Amino acid sequence: MTGPANIVSLDGFRTVRADAKRNYIDHARDARLAATLRDMVENVEACRDGVGSARRALFLIGASRSGKSWALKHHFGLVPEFQPYQNEYGETVKPLLSIEAPKPCTSKDFARAILDALGVPHKSRMTEGELYATVKTQLREREIVFLHVDEAQHLLHHTRKDLIHDVQDRLKSLMQIEDWPLHTIYSGVPELANLLKGDPQLANRSLVIRFIPLALPHDKPVLERVLNEITQKCGLELAPELHTDDFLGRLCHASDGSYGKIIESVQAASLLVVKKGTGQLDRRAFAHVYQSHSGCLPSDNVFSAPRWSEIDPANALADLEGAE
Repeated sequence: MTGPANIVSLDGFRTVRADAKRNYIDHARDARLAATLRDMVENVEACRDGVGSARRALFLIGASRSGKSWALKHHFGLVPEFQPYQNEYGETVKPLLSIEAPKPCTSKDFARAILDALGVPHKSRMTEGELYATVKTQLREREIVFLHVDEAQHLLHHTRKDLIHDVQDRLKSLMQIEDWPLHTIYSGVPELANLLKGDPQLANRSLVIRFIPLALPHDKPVLERVLNEITQKCGLELAPELHTDDFLGRLCHASDGSYGKIIESVQAASLLVVKKGTGQLDRRAFAHVYQSHSGCLPSDNVFSAPRWSEIDPANALADLEGAE
């Protein structure tokens, strides 16, 4: 499949695509995330013994498509204590509940979203207090000790400070369920950090991990590894031009340094070449993918424009603004 004009079959392409998409490429930050999740597992047991830390919440913060959800899914699958098991009554227990915060998301909406994920019916006339009392009872009775909330910045879509404080109070209350060591994980974009502002109690009960955007030259080895691993999975060769600092700069700039977006870009370009059967991944494939994804003009294509560093990817459709 690595030779020129080697057209793959549809089944062959599906296999390559599945292998490429399933392949998790770790980053230095994965070590910290893995260690933090292990610390949370150990703190659950410490809480059961009455000596646990009050820091029972983890805030994972990073730009959109920085790889937060994919990293959590990957590491959740590696931690034995997060996996379903049979309890002493032969019932299946799922210690981890993962949900996405609805939008908009009032404090009541958040409680309802948890109950919906649990399959627990609730009446529209239930008060906020009744909803959270039910949530806490259900989490304890179902032996759920980890609650993950993705897109958690939706919890902040309020203009009134009293409503934000209400959400903060409810998040703290989930870490104070009587005789139950619930630990919570919130993942979201940088706006999520505002949830920790103005509430020292919540901040003092939380851990924070940032997914920082990649940048050259510091992250050059990371970019090279992504290129090499994905192309190898796809059975491709890298064109010499892709080994240059110029190309790596284009790749990082086009993706705003977002690790997940960089991986998606390399996967899409590689799979395009696999379909064509040319056997070698080059810059033209990236230019094609970037144009199709962004809708930019040819002159604004980060992968082909001479002065690519002056292009703002966020303005790819700026020429259409105000068009009728």
